Amino acid sequence: MADHKTREQLIDEKEKMRQKFHELEACRYEFVSIQERYNRLIESAPDALVFVNPESKIVLVNAQLEKMFGYSEQELSGKDLEILIPERFRKTHHKNVSDYFSRPRVRPMGTNLEITALRKDGTEFPADISLSPLQTDEGLLATGAIRDITERKRAEHQIERNYHIQKVISAVLKVSLQPVSLEEQMDSILELILSIPGLALKPKGYIYLVEDDPDVLVLKAPRTIPDSEQSPCRKVPFGKCLYGQAAASCTTIFTDCVDESHEMRDLSKLPHGHYCVPILSGEKTLGVINLFVHEGHMRRQEEDEFLTAIASALASIVERHQVETEKHRLMEQLAEAEKLSALGRITANVADEIRNPLTSIGGFARRLQKKAVEGTKEREYAEFIVTEVTRMESILRNVISFTRGASPQKELFDVHDVIKEALRLFEERAGERSIIIERSFVEIPNIKGDKEQVQEAIENLFSNAIDAMPAGGTLSVATGRKVVNEQTYVTVNVKDTGKGISEENMNKIFEPFFTTKVVVKGTGLGLSITRKIMEEHGGFIKIESKVNTGSTFSLYFPFS
Repeated sequence: MADHKTREQLIDEKEKMRQKFHELEACRYEFVSIQERYNRLIESAPDALVFVNPESKIVLVNAQLEKMFGYSEQELSGKDLEILIPERFRKTHHKNVSDYFSRPRVRPMGTNLEITALRKDGTEFPADISLSPLQTDEGLLATGAIRDITERKRAEHQIERNYHIQKVISAVLKVSLQPVSLEEQMDSILELILSIPGLALKPKGYIYLVEDDPDVLVLKAPRTIPDSEQSPCRKVPFGKCLYGQAAASCTTIFTDCVDESHEMRDLSKLPHGHYCVPILSGEKTLGVINLFVHEGHMRRQEEDEFLTAIASALASIVERHQVETEKHRLMEQLAEAEKLSALGRITANVADEIRNPLTSIGGFARRLQKKAVEGTKEREYAEFIVTEVTRMESILRNVISFTRGASPQKELFDVHDVIKEALRLFEERAGERSIIIERSFVEIPNIKGDKEQVQEAIENLFSNAIDAMPAGGTLSVATGRKVVNEQTYVTVNVKDTGKGISEENMNKIFEPFFTTKVVVKGTGLGLSITRKIMEEHGGFIKIESKVNTGSTFSLYFPFS
């Protein structure tokens, strides 16, 4: 028969059960409290947290991770951690997880654990991660604290880019101080640009500069460009192809492929794109940097900013070179002016002394020439004297004309009338040499100047052109109008198909008494006089010449 507990025993057991219940309730409350504090701690963590088991399955995540990756906790719970990693890294990731669980240890951030993470929407971002082992009742877990370092990377990249900009600009300025030509400086600078890390450039490019013609780019520094590609690109007018468009618009032109705007696209068969960066001084284009990029390259703001900074440094170098060139030119002009001033003083003193006896010698020689019998020695000697006296008279006239101090007597006139009159004087001489004269006149305004001096300048050009074609050819004269540096000019172009002028002589042809003609034909003052006349009229003279092809002399008369 079972023992029956007394009432007192039952009451005592009930009391013990009540106490046990209260203890359990207290434990439960403490557990819930600890769990809540733990959850709050996880949720309040500044970094995204993920807990992973040895099978690489996600056990727990916090709100920061949900926000960072775009997933909810329900979407991630029980999933493989690779869901947060780009596919190209997943094979390596599984190996790293296995290695970590085989040797658990704390690995803080900043210890080369940077990773590329994958959001739910498919976008990627750089992240830093710290790892620490966590022992639980269910077993060992790995706790990962993930931090988005996009902004940090951007800042680091900005610092690195600024460093390279300053480094290259310093190198550019150092190159500018080297005692070498501007072309050599441009070539060295282009090499520096192409060697910069972080720029997705092909190892080839150009630097163009503006020279005499303000609307034409001239190739100065080709880098790894074959001659077959250089030839058609040596001179590029503003507005033509990508380089010319950048020059005309004063803005950087970018293309990631060979498209319709690339007018010279057949020159390079390989796929490519371009950065065409203008070299600017205010709103004035001094040149263009043309760089090749790989096809499909995406334009980046930091590349634009970097190349613009380099172009600004180049502008300073080009301007300094222009100032030095202008200074040198003015010093040469000053030296020439002093020489001509001395020549003028000498001429003023001896002109009459030379002219009077020369006139007498010439007069008597011409009488003897008429009276001497044809074929005799006396006739030959008289003709020789007449020829030499005529040459001396021409030299004296040119010297007096070159050193005269009188200002031009300006009036409005049609330059076509002057050209026609000058051509009339040379038609017979041209016909004797089988030289064809071509005219191309357009409607132009009258110019203001000394009509006689302008005709003298044009006659000098006609005379030189005919002398340059002893075996015949074509003399072309054309008129037009052109804008140079925002100034409108009436132009007269005289072109021959003669022997041309060598590069060696190009810098000498305007010097007084310099001539490439034989002594009996040239005094060496014609072009000097022509340039002096043009300068007195506020204009200038330009020349283009190619040996064995011919020369073109252009007179620019200002027009308001």
